[in-house]
Amino acid sequence: MAFQTSILREGEWVTETVNLQAALEASSIQREATTAHLKPPTCGVLSRTVVESPIVHWILPARLRSKAYNDIAFVGDHFVQISELQPDGQLHEVARKDDFGCRIRGAAVLGDSLQHGLDNDDDAAMIKSEDEDTLMQEPSESGDAFHDQALAPQLLVLMLESGGTVYICLRWEPESGLTFVFTKHESPVNLTYMGHLLSLNSTSRYMAAASPDGILVVHELRPRHEIDAQYRLNGSLDPVRSHRIRAFKGIIQKVQFLYPRTGDDSHIILILMVTKKERISAEPITRMVLYEWELGQDLNHVFAMENMGTRVPKEHRMPSLLIPLRFSTAFMIVSQLEIGIVKNSLSGVAVFETLPTNPPGRTRLHHGLAEPLWTAWSRPFRRKQYFEKTDIIYLAREDGAILHIEIDAPDLMLSVVNVGPLDANINTAFTTAYDIFADVLVIGGDSGPGGVWKLAPRTELERVSVLPNWSPVVDVATSARSSLSESNKYSSKPDMLFSASGRGMKGTLTQWRRGIQGRIGLELDPGEPTRRSWGFFMGRTPKAHGLYGLLALPDASSVLRFSEDLAQVDSLEADKTAFDLASRTLDAHQTDSGLIIQVTERCISLITASHNARHYLEDILPMENRTAENAFCGNDVVVLGTTSSLSAYQIHIIAINGMRTSLVQSWDVPGEVTCGSIFEVTGNTLVIVASAVDGVSWISVSSLDGKLITSQVLNRKSNLVFLEDQSSQEQARDLYDFEPLTSICAVYASFDATIFVAGTRCGHLLTIRLCVKELQPISWKSEVMGVAPVDVFPMHGPFDGVTAALACVDNNLVMMTQFSETHLHFQSKNYIWLTDSNNPSMPSPRVHSAFSLGLSLSGHAGHTSIMVLADSGLLFADLSPHYALVPRCIPLHGTPTRVIYSHAWNCLVVAMLRGDKPTLEFIDVDTGKHIAVASDKDKNQLEFISGLGHPGDRIYGLSEWLYVKDGKTFAFLLVGTKDGRLLIISVNKLEARFAESNGPRLQYWTRYKKLFGEPIYSIVGDEDGIIFCVDRTIHWDVLDLTEKKLKGMKEYDLDSPATSLRVSRGKILALTTLHSLEVINHRTALDNDNNHNNNKDMVLQHTDGSARMTVHTIDIGTNKGFPSDSRWPVTMLSDTKGGIAGIWIPWNQQNKECEVVFESSLPKSVRRFVYANSRPPWVKVEGQPRYGVIASTDAGTDVLGVSLDGSLRHFTLIDVELWRLLSLTQILAQRSPYFKPPGNSISCSESRCSDEGLDLPPRLHPRLMHVDGDVLSQCLKHRMLEQIVGKGDELELFFNYLDRLEGGRWTKDFRHGIGQTEEEHKSAYFRLGYGVLAYLLSPVL
Repeated sequence: MAFQTSILREGEWVTETVNLQAALEASSIQREATTAHLKPPTCGVLSRTVVESPIVHWILPARLRSKAYNDIAFVGDHFVQISELQPDGQLHEVARKDDFGCRIRGAAVLGDSLQHGLDNDDDAAMIKSEDEDTLMQEPSESGDAFHDQALAPQLLVLMLESGGTVYICLRWEPESGLTFVFTKHESPVNLTYMGHLLSLNSTSRYMAAASPDGILVVHELRPRHEIDAQYRLNGSLDPVRSHRIRAFKGIIQKVQFLYPRTGDDSHIILILMVTKKERISAEPITRMVLYEWELGQDLNHVFAMENMGTRVPKEHRMPSLLIPLRFSTAFMIVSQLEIGIVKNSLSGVAVFETLPTNPPGRTRLHHGLAEPLWTAWSRPFRRKQYFEKTDIIYLAREDGAILHIEIDAPDLMLSVVNVGPLDANINTAFTTAYDIFADVLVIGGDSGPGGVWKLAPRTELERVSVLPNWSPVVDVATSARSSLSESNKYSSKPDMLFSASGRGMKGTLTQWRRGIQGRIGLELDPGEPTRRSWGFFMGRTPKAHGLYGLLALPDASSVLRFSEDLAQVDSLEADKTAFDLASRTLDAHQTDSGLIIQVTERCISLITASHNARHYLEDILPMENRTAENAFCGNDVVVLGTTSSLSAYQIHIIAINGMRTSLVQSWDVPGEVTCGSIFEVTGNTLVIVASAVDGVSWISVSSLDGKLITSQVLNRKSNLVFLEDQSSQEQARDLYDFEPLTSICAVYASFDATIFVAGTRCGHLLTIRLCVKELQPISWKSEVMGVAPVDVFPMHGPFDGVTAALACVDNNLVMMTQFSETHLHFQSKNYIWLTDSNNPSMPSPRVHSAFSLGLSLSGHAGHTSIMVLADSGLLFADLSPHYALVPRCIPLHGTPTRVIYSHAWNCLVVAMLRGDKPTLEFIDVDTGKHIAVASDKDKNQLEFISGLGHPGDRIYGLSEWLYVKDGKTFAFLLVGTKDGRLLIISVNKLEARFAESNGPRLQYWTRYKKLFGEPIYSIVGDEDGIIFCVDRTIHWDVLDLTEKKLKGMKEYDLDSPATSLRVSRGKILALTTLHSLEVINHRTALDNDNNHNNNKDMVLQHTDGSARMTVHTIDIGTNKGFPSDSRWPVTMLSDTKGGIAGIWIPWNQQNKECEVVFESSLPKSVRRFVYANSRPPWVKVEGQPRYGVIASTDAGTDVLGVSLDGSLRHFTLIDVELWRLLSLTQILAQRSPYFKPPGNSISCSESRCSDEGLDLPPRLHPRLMHVDGDVLSQCLKHRMLEQIVGKGDELELFFNYLDRLEGGRWTKDFRHGIGQTEEEHKSAYFRLGYGVLAYLLSPVL
């Protein structure tokens, strides 16, 4: 007997005929127990800002230190950077602040306008170097800093999104150096967009701020002498005396103070442009509303009535700019199509005149159909007498056009000169800066880099420096391999991170590099390979006799003499110098007295500015059958190492007395000496020598008379020195013998100990502590720096005020600072990226040696100069003391839309628009060159491959498809375009007969194409075919090996287009624009042979329960360390509104919605997530993650997210116990009065931040699982844990959460406080708390 029934198959009900007997037999079979359904993991997510957006909205000349510094303030959304403009046009960062806690809406400068008095008019004219200034010297020890320093001549005013106003200047403090002085004035009421419009009058006695919705706030400011007196009294700033709020009916478009008539500075004139509808059926009109009053007059009386104002001509009803002129109370009004001047504004009958400016036509940098807009203006610096009769305005347009407008005082006659265009787009970040001989234009750049231009009399504009700007970011790519094996992931070099940005001719690829910038000032080619270099000053300064560079060649030496400005270089002949040039230099040194000691393979040369002597080694010591191999010099002492085939290695001590030498002692050393150094301890000069005996490294310390003080083998098994925060896995890895040392130098000395750093041949850095009074005199700690040998070099003097040393590894130069004697290592290590201001795309040269000159050849305070030997030759570089992003910008000369990193060809593949035609470019990451040419199938070169080059088309989808067949991997590129073209592209090496030495080395052509007629938004390769989304339909095509073409298999209709596709666990993950993530099974027919569905259909298995407008997705989290936990990973999504969400896909439960693990909102929407193993080798986390951090991937890579504005964030998953600790810290910080960015608050009201959502203890809920790492960064930076945690319940809760990390592993040694005082007990917990924060917030770039 048979019957029909409905059965659920593959998510759909189908009708089937079932045999009764078979059904009964099936029901009688005992079924296996079903697998228990997994529950989603419970975890939190920590996100933090790694790189701030480079977008600058305002550039303002502001003397925030003293009149002696040519400072310029760069103000972005969340940061203020103060840079000093040097005479050569280079900008050097002075200070930076980015902890305001909210967005900056407006910025202006308060104080005496220095553009009134320059050159010989007053003291403001004198722009001196920092070391000559007396106004910013360090204060005396007998008093507070603000008692001994005058207030800066100008203050920076910032209007925050929260409604508060911040007043900022800079002050020198003995302990911390240059710091910000800031005071926040709270807004009297909560006003939307207040500060979007901001203006100060010419005497800085009134400030007007407005919001577009019709609210105006006018502040009366205190006179300068009152602000100065207040600052001297208590070091604070409170410029506001009173305020007045006025509401207007309409939209306030512009707010500007006008200049009063000459000699009438007490007359205040405020003008507003207000747009409103005066009749219901009529168009809105704009009126010029004017208020005028006398200084000190009651503002309540001034603004008691709303003035009707004067109607503005229709062409100016939406003005872009209002520019006050210095006389006749006139102003310029600039609109999209017209530039006019308004006269008689106080008479009641204002006159609007159109100016015949004859603006230039569109430039090649213009994007759009409408006419380009005038975006900014600035008044250059002139003498006071000049401004009494003439006014000058620079007017800037968005496409780079610049007008120089000169207005004569008597009748306001204009003279207009077109001085542009500039090679940069211009937004509101535009200003002119002071220079003695030229007008300096500083531009932040819009959708591309900005720069500094100089315009000297009777010359053309000259670009003198570039200001990087890598926004807007449209796509990002890294060199990370997702399949990186566990065995080699730590030995590989950091991944490179690239972003694509810009439009048209300013399209750029940017390599993200973080570290210290070294500006190359001079580059020379010595002509021969050079091993080492030294730099000396005769007379200790460059001005005395210039700089001498000594080079050690393979079998000789060379000396270069440089002029004071490095403009002239002479290579000295042997008869023109006292240096020995006939043999190779082993070491050289300049003593404290100025004596230069050169040790070569045959002699010792002693040189001063007036005397010299040369002593041959054979005259100093017996040299029969001996060869000088090593030497290291100190003050009046030379240690020489010699070898002989007949006897052991020998060390010789040679004393220097004036211009004479004498042998002190000689002794044998086992093995081979590889390096050494001379140092002093308690007045005694000692020698430390590293040697290799039968492949084992030794360190020995001797006195100058040859007496051995101590000796130690570099073997971790016999000398274990571990720190408290080292895990057992890390300790186990340290149990090995070191390869021989390459170099060693002393970097730090305390009362009874000397600290050395040394490099090894196996890529390790050793920090060695020598204390001869201890039972175990020698101890050390090792760190991985790379895979190649490490060479260390001393710094002659501090760097950024602290002890420092240089290291060279893997052809990279590293600056090591912030030495900690407690932890026995340099806490800060940063790559030095050498840059050329004339070639921003140049990669940092491959360095193998460096020498610190001990001063800055450029004269910039805080900077230091180094000599560098690289593959490109001898370089002189000026190092900035600031650690920041040092971007490398590779020009594309087109608009990029997508970028990927091809591991098959080790290059970047960029989808871009050349003009209005789509194409591909292949970029070599090392050279930045374009390395591929388009061709047809017959290898004939073309401008565009078949399927690309169609006007108006765009490339939407780009990916690399690695197709494996018969054990061979074939690499293809997959391309989908806006017009519906599907392309499969082959790449191959260019035949030798067509390849040029420096030209393209690859060629690419279209192997397969298909036209769909609708946009292909995304495309990805599968194991046997490709998957792509055409409009709202997903297609799965499989490669037919017989017909050798793609064959359509299945389709699936979505509710909205999928902008991102990937395959995971054999299923398609489609990220849609409006309906979040959908998990689709495209192999239903292959999975179930009895499937009765149409083979053209795919099946939806899982979907997000929320309809998010998603942008990108990535998997994060792994079961590393817990192989039995199969719940990972979590899929993280970003949406267009700045939200992020972590959802868990129930893979073993079909037709079940995804569950939310965490969700939150970020300040900026994440445009792209990427994996990157970008940490430097010394920061990489080896072994199991600590404290409850959940590894992002099995390979240990990090998850980064980049936003459209160019900001970069790092994401880390954390377990529940760590989340409790960090969430508690964040809540306590936000509640604490110690954590009130930006600082001191002088409130007009008693309003406080609400504690809503700041519950204690923290509650587990998906919307509360996000921790803001930027808050934690401030707690770590300012060491605030003790202040914010306080006492009582919060302290107990804090300790309790630390006890629960990894089951109490980290507090088991001090949890019960046995043998500790209460303060020691608390100190141990807080030390662990800071260790947790430092671990979580360690550099990832």
